[in-house]
Amino acid sequence: MGAIGTLTLSGGISADAAVEALAGFAAGDARVVVVEAGADAGPGAWPGERVRWLWRDYPLPVVFAFEGRLEGAGAAFALGCDIRVCGEAAAMELDGESMDGLTAERARTLLGLEAGNAIPTRLTAGEALEAGLVSRVGPAGSAAEVARGAAEAVAARGPIATRLAKEAVWRGLDQPLEQALRFETDLTLLLQATKDRAEGVRAFLEKRPPDFTGE
Repeated sequence: MGAIGTLTLSGGISADAAVEALAGFAAGDARVVVVEAGADAGPGAWPGERVRWLWRDYPLPVVFAFEGRLEGAGAAFALGCDIRVCGEAAAMELDGESMDGLTAERARTLLGLEAGNAIPTRLTAGEALEAGLVSRVGPAGSAAEVARGAAEAVAARGPIATRLAKEAVWRGLDQPLEQALRFETDLTLLLQATKDRAEGVRAFLEKRPPDFTGE
């Protein structure tokens, strides 16, 4: 399977099949997942519970790549991912009025909107980048390549550290800043006892790439 799992969303994949594929990556050797949106990116319905599952409960970092117009269940799926990248001709359609509460909450968090503020209905690639909804914008047609580059960078890091970093982010969202920073420090202390941390120190001293094993 390799360190990077790849899932392609298209009209032919059901939500249950997408969940099953993601669970398989988490149970295997994957350290990060790239989700590529097809021409019809909807995996059937993708309700708020699954949006929350992706960003909070799914252990692996997920990079979502899309071109063209992303809307409906595909857009909801993207909101649940950790990193979103797109081509410069892409756009994201967000129908705030039809979103369930959890999906709308996630959209507002990513966009930095206060509760009750209207969610933009359409964002171009440039607007999504400026708003923080996507992390990178590449030339049209390059989203999958850009996503793969981001995934390779994540996969090269210690898998325990990346999983704990994801946990630190989602737990910290509902905590006061001081408490969130204290929790992050606690997770950092946990990492000090891992073999990967020792390997990282050795690799630095020996001026070579680290060989992290997830232990």
